[in-house]
Amino acid sequence: MAFSTTPIVTPQMNSTSSSALMPTGTKVTLSDGNTAQYVRATSAISQYAAVAVYANGSAQSLNTTLAASVKTIGFAQTSIASAYYGWVHLGGGPVNVALAANCAASVPLYTTATAGVLDDATVTGGLALGLVATSAVVTAGAATCIAAGACVIGSGATNTVTP
Repeated sequence: MAFSTTPIVTPQMNSTSSSALMPTGTKVTLSDGNTAQYVRATSAISQYAAVAVYANGSAQSLNTTLAASVKTIGFAQTSIASAYYGWVHLGGGPVNVALAANCAASVPLYTTATAGVLDDATVTGGLALGLVATSAVVTAGAATCIAAGACVIGSGATNTVTP
């Protein structure tokens, strides 16, 4: 498990709490090169789910509908109960992500109708820019992905960020 290298006292990366242990929106650099953000779950978030991260520091499992209005993507490395606080990884290195079955390696990933799950099937307005699986996935589940820098929602196969 990665740990914070930012010189502030933080809760452990795999801990959650019913009360805020620090301000939501706080970002830290991790020992594995990733960046993480402290968030409040607006609904239950499953381990490895792709999540929509809002400017106010809240987060919820990402789906194609939410992708139209939220641009920052995070990845929950531990489950976070509804109304609880915890960490989501934003990118900067390897991260585990929930992927749909039969997802190819090293190709663009997109949102799906299933909350928290990404796939390689093209969805207009749901491109997860900066994220690829490191190997093909046959059975749906968690897979190691490379999240380059901060991942955001793009406008489809054009690889552009929607304003």
